[in-house]
Amino acid sequence: MVTVEKIKKGEKEYYRLVHSIRKGEKIIHKTKYLGTQLPPKARLEQLKKEFLSQIQDQKYKYFSDKDIKKIEEEKAQYKAKIKKLGPLEKKEMLDEFIIRFTYDSSKLSGVNVTLRQTSLILKEGIIPKDIKNIKTLKELENHKKGIIAITQYKGKLDLTFLKKLHKILMSGVWDEIAGLTRYELKSDVKVAGTSYVPPKWQEVQKELDYFFNWYKTKNRRLHPLELASLIHLKIISIQPFRDGNSRLSRLLMNWILWKKEYPLVDIPIEDLETYYDALDMYQIEKKEKPFVDYIKRRYLIS
Repeated sequence: MVTVEKIKKGEKEYYRLVHSIRKGEKIIHKTKYLGTQLPPKARLEQLKKEFLSQIQDQKYKYFSDKDIKKIEEEKAQYKAKIKKLGPLEKKEMLDEFIIRFTYDSSKLSGVNVTLRQTSLILKEGIIPKDIKNIKTLKELENHKKGIIAITQYKGKLDLTFLKKLHKILMSGVWDEIAGLTRYELKSDVKVAGTSYVPPKWQEVQKELDYFFNWYKTKNRRLHPLELASLIHLKIISIQPFRDGNSRLSRLLMNWILWKKEYPLVDIPIEDLETYYDALDMYQIEKKEKPFVDYIKRRYLIS
């Protein structure tokens, strides 16, 4: 966030723009001189945006100045909308997202359910007559619990958090694997519909160590939307658990966005082919940018 400071030097006072960036344990202040008089409000806001873009252009890996401007404008509009809502309206807004996100994420993971069934179960507490499989019911309810969990979690991204989320997703669905990694279960997995082969179970612990080290070095260097996209991409590619990895990765993506106060991102089932194509670009060709660009487009649409 860019702020305006008044500085006194000798007998004179002048104004400057200030933006603070944390690097490790240090806080670095970027400044821009404005002069002894504040510019008009419209011009001041423009100067703030230009200053922020200059800083962010030096900081981010895949986003251009134009991207950053659109992303931050979307965030500003979202926050302005939220600010006008009362507590009940905020809850209703989140509930509507939960229904759609749960439906889409569940369908992407192969759960046989309709949007109406999802709404009846999660919003009305009604079990539709055509839901014959109790496992489907639990998967939807667990996914809702997972979304609520990411909105309440204040801790750090570590293996304990991943296992906690996975246990929420799998409890009552597949209790034998809930919260247990593949290296604990000594189990390999295959991903349907792709030639990509996830790491063997013996490699999972090492891959997770690499992931958490990557996160520690990048979490303050990448734009939050870049970071969220890449966490999603890396976790779904590591496949740390026997099942539930794709749902888990999408929850983790939105946890980053939630804690940074950005709009949450849904991947609609209608986008399945485009989504998997972007995944393949990384898993087969080791290219991150197509997936980051795809999530950016979904963010700007949502």
